[in-house]
Amino acid sequence: MGSFWSLDGLRLAGTLTLPPSGRPPRKAVVLAHSEGVDRDENGLFPLIADALAAEGVASLRFDHRGHGDSAGTQEERTLTEHLNDLRAAVEHVRSETGARRVSLVGNRFSGGLAAFYAARRPTELDRLVLLTPQLNFKGDYIDQNRNWVAGRLATPLLAEVGHLEHAPGIRHGRAFLNEAFWVRPSFVFGEILPPTLIVHGTKDDRVPIESSRAAVRRLKADDVLVEVDGIGEENKDFVTEQVVDWITFGE
Repeated sequence: MGSFWSLDGLRLAGTLTLPPSGRPPRKAVVLAHSEGVDRDENGLFPLIADALAAEGVASLRFDHRGHGDSAGTQEERTLTEHLNDLRAAVEHVRSETGARRVSLVGNRFSGGLAAFYAARRPTELDRLVLLTPQLNFKGDYIDQNRNWVAGRLATPLLAEVGHLEHAPGIRHGRAFLNEAFWVRPSFVFGEILPPTLIVHGTKDDRVPIESSRAAVRRLKADDVLVEVDGIGEENKDFVTEQVVDWITFGE
């Protein structure tokens, strides 16, 4: 286990996986996990990391701020901070490995972040993978949350305890919730330049497949949506194969 520093000085815990050959990799990948878990994404990311390493690709998976072994608290984090942490992770893996081409993989919450990041820094990434991406933060955190009515807060909890609990182990503070109105991954899909793969489970009730079907229509003609029968995380081997094939395409 290692660590690196965020742009605003927080220590972010991470795991760097290198190819067994010992030769400097030409490619590297940042793996960004979903909310409420850690860098291992319930076993999915170590599987992907090992499979990438076997193909000569390095990877960095890290705990988001307020998660796992990283510093910070969930209540204080913001979407902008998470985006800056992706930048720090990309810069760190490039510096540590010397890889010229760096790709980004984001799952669920981080799928939305990764899409937004790729749109705003379109020439930085080699390839992009979005696993069951959460593409409408306002819809998920505001429009579909019982604590909000017509886009306005309808509970004193935020003032009383300083955060709202979105789900067990997932807490959002005032700044995060305000940013959810404006950071809209689904609105910037047309600006994404890196070749993009979306993998989405057809029976996912938390992030419906329809969101990815709508999104892929706004991407380039050579981008791909792969639909998984069931829920993505329940098909780890298949998802891993899709990710590795996409990242190593053309090698």
